Amino acid sequence: MRPLLARPRLLPLLLLWPLLACEPTPGGVHVVVEGSLVPGTDFDRLSVVASQPGAAGTPLALATLEGAELRLPATFNFESGPATPAGTRISVRATAERAGVVRSAASGEAILTEKGGARLTLALPPIPSPPDAGMTTEACDNGLDDDGDGLRDCADSECENKACQPGGLTCGGGVCGCAGRPAGLPVVRSGFARRASPVAVVPASGPLANTLVVAGGRDSQGQPSAALDLFFVQSSRLASLALAVERAEASLVVLNDGGVAVVGGVRAGDAPEPSLEWLATDGGTSRVYFTPSLTSRNALAGPLGAELLLAGGALAPSQLGGAERDNLAVRVAPITGAQSVLGPLSLACPAGGASLGDSFLLAGGCPGSGASARTDLISASGTVSAGPNLPVALEGPAVVSLSGARALVLGGSEQVGASLVPSARVFLVERPGAVVRVRELLPMDTARVAPRAVRVGNGWVYVEDAAGTPPVWFDPAAERFTPATALPTRRDHALAGGAGAQVYAAGGTGADGGLDDTAGVLELRCF
Repeated sequence: MRPLLARPRLLPLLLLWPLLACEPTPGGVHVVVEGSLVPGTDFDRLSVVASQPGAAGTPLALATLEGAELRLPATFNFESGPATPAGTRISVRATAERAGVVRSAASGEAILTEKGGARLTLALPPIPSPPDAGMTTEACDNGLDDDGDGLRDCADSECENKACQPGGLTCGGGVCGCAGRPAGLPVVRSGFARRASPVAVVPASGPLANTLVVAGGRDSQGQPSAALDLFFVQSSRLASLALAVERAEASLVVLNDGGVAVVGGVRAGDAPEPSLEWLATDGGTSRVYFTPSLTSRNALAGPLGAELLLAGGALAPSQLGGAERDNLAVRVAPITGAQSVLGPLSLACPAGGASLGDSFLLAGGCPGSGASARTDLISASGTVSAGPNLPVALEGPAVVSLSGARALVLGGSEQVGASLVPSARVFLVERPGAVVRVRELLPMDTARVAPRAVRVGNGWVYVEDAAGTPPVWFDPAAERFTPATALPTRRDHALAGGAGAQVYAAGGTGADGGLDDTAGVLELRCF
């Protein structure tokens, strides 16, 4: 058996590998996947998953074929293991996918059999033609595969030279953009508090919907700031307010109900602040202390069901002795402040985190901690588990959520031998069903060693690089990048995606090195 381009996962419960021809197994099931689909045309990835019927959670085994190894018929061997002895009934599902969309699927069950093994044949059905009453041509601006060919928007050749986004963007060479020119119209808003390293969000729903919230940071003396700016986008009104306590190195999170909270950080004198603050539309805040006591600095934060999640950074829950650790996950009830430790992470220090459907994904090693290929997943119920490994170990990648239970992991530095080199590689982590998997996309135009990425309201992602590489937009429909207009130079600023097709850069230091009192706004459009 010659080596494969894509190595299968080997799990302790069940051993699985793709074969080039049927071979006898010492005990297990021999699976053949067949059908009339054309590899590379009808599908670009074949996945086979084994699980126990009716069981929830991690599958027993997973294998995929891509690239030169993609073929039909394809054969796989499932061998019995310590936890799945001969006589165990397993369920096997095969999916043929194109651009991450399942085009055809087949399932069956078999019993692990000693000696020669059982045989299971899965026949992938033909891809159905679009119904006569349906759309027969691709709409190029809705992020969907309208004509059923597995290609969305600009990825479909039917869209060449057609409009793909408001503001004059058109499809060209599979990319939605401004005919090769940078996309984005920059505007500068003044009157914001001067501070470095604030945190910022623009909620899409709730009482502060479509409001740029900029909180905390450090003032001109390097001390934690209580500044709170609310910029109401529709009316262009700026309210300059204050938090109940100064906060630097805090987290800012938007919960699933639209509520906004500033979490943890350090106050005057860099003393850890064991509380969170709810924000109200009138600028008032409600301060809630953590119970048991907890301090949090620079933690990754996001919603987890009706509660909020803190992970990585520097978390110090009192029930673990109060020492700061960078490999913990903690769940907080935002109304009461009650917190519980969900457990340690497999990542020693995660670089970034993002929602993945109703779960939360953590990936990469944080800057200075070394590269890691690991990912961690935290379910809505609070279970911490290891996710699929990335194909390469990364330090400092950006991690950002996409719609449809997907997330991007991109850039940073990748491990090559004993060295770290700047990376342009891009990975899509997706959960189309019960299985979380990683798919590598086309790389960025150039490496971005210190990337920051935010998703804007139309679903696109804005990517900038603190090392100075020009920014880009990512179109999740075509899964391609297009150049972005650069905002005025600044460092140590907050970055937030708007509820529309805008990105905001607030605070930080300007080109002259002084603290800036503006927010740069970049609207996705051609000009």
